[in-house]
Amino acid sequence: MDRTGVWIASPRAFACAIATALLVALSPAAHADAAQPPSPAPSVLPAAAPDAGAAPSPAGIRAAIGPAVSKNLTGGAALVVDPASGSVLYEAGSAAPLTPASNAKLATAVAALTVLGPTRRIATNVVVRDRDVYLVGGGDPTLASLSIDPSTPTLAQLAEKTLTQVGSGTALSLHYDDSAFAGPTLAAGWSSSYPRIGEVAPVTALMVDQGRVSPGGLPRVSDPARQAAKQFARLLRAGGVTVTSVDRAKAPADATVIATVESPPVSRIVQSMLTESENTYAEALGHLVGGVKLANPSFDGGALATREVLAALKIDTGGFHLADASGLSGDDRMTARTLAAVLTAVVLQTHPELDYIATGLPIAGLTGTLADRYATPATAAGRGFVHAKTGTLTGVIAESGIVLAASGRQLVFSFIATRVKNLDAMRRTLDGIASTLATCGCTS
Repeated sequence: MDRTGVWIASPRAFACAIATALLVALSPAAHADAAQPPSPAPSVLPAAAPDAGAAPSPAGIRAAIGPAVSKNLTGGAALVVDPASGSVLYEAGSAAPLTPASNAKLATAVAALTVLGPTRRIATNVVVRDRDVYLVGGGDPTLASLSIDPSTPTLAQLAEKTLTQVGSGTALSLHYDDSAFAGPTLAAGWSSSYPRIGEVAPVTALMVDQGRVSPGGLPRVSDPARQAAKQFARLLRAGGVTVTSVDRAKAPADATVIATVESPPVSRIVQSMLTESENTYAEALGHLVGGVKLANPSFDGGALATREVLAALKIDTGGFHLADASGLSGDDRMTARTLAAVLTAVVLQTHPELDYIATGLPIAGLTGTLADRYATPATAAGRGFVHAKTGTLTGVIAESGIVLAASGRQLVFSFIATRVKNLDAMRRTLDGIASTLATCGCTS
């Protein structure tokens, strides 16, 4: 029986049906009115004991994937682990600190769920003192200009609440406060073009539509906080308020809160970050973690706090260095051992709050960044049975996840390819290796 009480007689036979249930469970509308964060959704991977099914042997795994790893991952890393026994089934370069690309988001997810907690919601406030109104960002990366779904906070909702308090016909000065985050808005190792090409927004504590120039577009503005304030001013003016000025200023400590909107719970933000590899979500979570744990809501604070969280959970941090929380920086370094240890903790359910990582991982051929993969003859066998975080940077392809082997055993893997010349070909190669793990009994 899985943790939802549904009996899974044959995990492989029911894989596609359960994957469909996962898609429904994670849809924005599914938890729109929930007062508490959603429980982890059903997964293709069964929640039975981790030692269900026969364990593959190291010799069997080596024979099945060794040639492909040796040929394609020279200078990279490959690690396959049986979480139930803790046995290493295959290892090549797993202790080498390598660029993890977006696999770094696995560490960010652990830190966010541990430090912030799954139930936490992030507030955006409007406060007032005399005729000065302050739009105060709390670091919510989900704030939208207009309603996307009932669970998404909007600037329009905040303006409506504000108008109710100040009344039309009022004249006021509008200030915007993004002081909840500190330090630079672009991380070390980031190209200055990243916002313009849509990779990530400059990281600020106040933004709307993830800092996009237009909702649904790719390019990001250079100053997301100012963009949000200008939009807020337009909404107030449309409601009959005269906004005499818009500028950046820190809200006074004695100002009165008159309006608030809140993000979905951190659990939902983490799931979306992993499924869609949303960089801006990751960076907001990293800054929030640094602020709560170390009173340092910056790239450096988030990275240091993340390392401390992993170490406290007994997760290998050898060679660990992050310049950001999303994995966009070429300065980031992690080992396959660290990535596999995170996923092992998820499989073993030693820390229940990390269950949201399992349900956030893209599913091969079905969801998120793996939706359009695992479609070739060499990879189709992994469809639905591989749940993995993807990662891509120039010259780097990474894939770390959980795979349901033919015996019913859950295995953890982490693959990092470096010096990659053909990114698409390497993706297919790593998908093929993971698919082999799904089909190979490998018991001898």
